[in-house]
Amino acid sequence: MLWIFLGILIASIVLGLPIAFGLGVAAVVMAVLSDITLSILVEQSIRGVNSFPLLAIPFFILVGEVMSAGGIARRLMDLAGALVGFIRGGLGQVAITGSMFFGGISGSAVADTAATGAMMIPSMKQQGYSASHATAINTVSSVIGIIIPPSIPLILYGIVTETSISRLFIAGIVPGLLIGVALMITTFIMSSIEHSGQTRRFRWDVLWQAFRSAALALVLPIIVIGGIITGIFTATEAAVAALLYSLFISVVIYREIHPRELWGMCIRTARLTGMVLLLLAFATVIAWFLTINMVPQTLVTQVQALTQDPFTLLLIVAALLLVVGLVMDLTPAMVIMAPMLTPIVEAVGVDPVYFGVLMAFILGVGLLTPPVGTCLYVGCGVGRVSMEALVRAMLPYYAALLVVLVILIAFPDIVTWLPNLAQVRGS
Repeated sequence: MLWIFLGILIASIVLGLPIAFGLGVAAVVMAVLSDITLSILVEQSIRGVNSFPLLAIPFFILVGEVMSAGGIARRLMDLAGALVGFIRGGLGQVAITGSMFFGGISGSAVADTAATGAMMIPSMKQQGYSASHATAINTVSSVIGIIIPPSIPLILYGIVTETSISRLFIAGIVPGLLIGVALMITTFIMSSIEHSGQTRRFRWDVLWQAFRSAALALVLPIIVIGGIITGIFTATEAAVAALLYSLFISVVIYREIHPRELWGMCIRTARLTGMVLLLLAFATVIAWFLTINMVPQTLVTQVQALTQDPFTLLLIVAALLLVVGLVMDLTPAMVIMAPMLTPIVEAVGVDPVYFGVLMAFILGVGLLTPPVGTCLYVGCGVGRVSMEALVRAMLPYYAALLVVLVILIAFPDIVTWLPNLAQVRGS
């Protein structure tokens, strides 16, 4: 069954068929070959999307929409400029820090690329950055948005593997900050080499003014992360609270969103959510077929015969996921691969929370690599550069991300110590 599924999936990718439809075709073929009534496919697909934690996805997507249009993202970027604009690399450092703020609320790498890129790239060009370098910084920093909570990929991982989403969120904080620091160091080095990016003089009055302007926006991550750590909210409840708060300050306080604009935001959110739910529904059917055919158990046995060293196994799995990220978008890769790989790493003693963060990061790198890197295409459109020029400019940043990956594999406590300290509710 595994080879039938993989064959149909590869054929779908080659033919350009949407992954969700490819999964549906695979499910029907596997049902016919197994002489299983098709009504079971409907039952299993409904089970896959009948999940309360899934509600967090549309709410966090809508939060990102509200942030972009309601002045929240702009105020956070201004605060980032006041904080780090004096460091070598100037606006490049601001873009990365802004992504840490913005990604820590929207949970979407694509939203981060579009929102921060549109704000930062024109100004960076005026300060001497080449178009490709400016776009590279804004594009690569978007990977932070899927690690620092909230994170839509981590929500999906938690659902398909039945892992605590709250613990996953807490586990993503330190690795997200580590990625941000690595990208800032790389930007410092590249800006020194290219003599690009003017710095601004650090001024306490400017910082205070930016902080006052962004104070209400900064409450958003406190609501999400603080509520989860203290056990006040589950991840889903935190998403609802974040949406209500962002709507209040954008419509009532900042007055940058008119109520009639909300309909368009809801439509865009529904489209994205529908894509995710369709993928998850068909992926649940596939996972059920593989389970009843003992595929995960067989894979665990075979891998254990190959190696039982966690470090070696994680290196092998990381290499596999990097290859998967080259040909498949993050969301389908997560819902397809997580149920198969998590039992394998758990069998050698790897914490599933740790593996979830690691998997989200590795597949996030796939968003930045051709030929199907979604963030690359968004970056090219926003920065108006060719794919070849953008990939060339991103080479040093790819190296930085790989260094972070090796560090996370070698020192898993970087990921697990914070959730182990925090007492959080299940999902």
